[in-house]
Amino acid sequence: MIKQKQEGLYTVAWHPIGGMPNTDVFCALNDAVQDMNEVEMRLSPDETAYFINLTADEAEKILTMTKDNSAQTVFETSVSCIGASVCQIGARDSQALLNACIKAVKEADIPDKALPQIHISGCPSSCGTHQTGIIGFRGGMKKVDGQPQPAFVLYVNGCEQQGKEVMGTEVGTIQADRIPEFLVKLGNTVAESGLDFNTWNEKNKSAINEIALEYTKEC
Repeated sequence: MIKQKQEGLYTVAWHPIGGMPNTDVFCALNDAVQDMNEVEMRLSPDETAYFINLTADEAEKILTMTKDNSAQTVFETSVSCIGASVCQIGARDSQALLNACIKAVKEADIPDKALPQIHISGCPSSCGTHQTGIIGFRGGMKKVDGQPQPAFVLYVNGCEQQGKEVMGTEVGTIQADRIPEFLVKLGNTVAESGLDFNTWNEKNKSAINEIALEYTKEC
């Protein structure tokens, strides 16, 4: 819940995993805000929705309605395009990858802020804005034992912050089913340092690349 500059008004952020809201929750929210004066829902490019102009009681109601359908950690706010399961030109299923990564990170008990928000695009169209994420993945293919396998190209250290804009550097290609393992290893490494991801990354500029080397090498 975010306090607005207007006295007595608040904003609630809602980030369904992968920008994919539960339809029952979405419809219930739509019904709820009809009776709230001047309340609006605004969407951001990272798939977060903001309910603005809420009173304290209204904000509590929206929080209660969204708590089980919203990201609970920085990593869970990660951005993904709709992916090949829906998109006709998508090369890879980015939504499936994001869900697999979140599941693996939860099971490994990686603490909040040990991993950043990542960006996943299923193809070069870049709908998941993978180039501007501190960690980004772009759908592709990798030969493993001479056979083509689903994979994603890893990009690192992109930034979309105004005044600091930079495109991420391409590191290499990781087989899709090994990406959750890579992120768990990265998260554990950061957690063991006692630092949050951004601080750790600033102090260890080449560390992501070094950890990724095991996963990007040719098979």
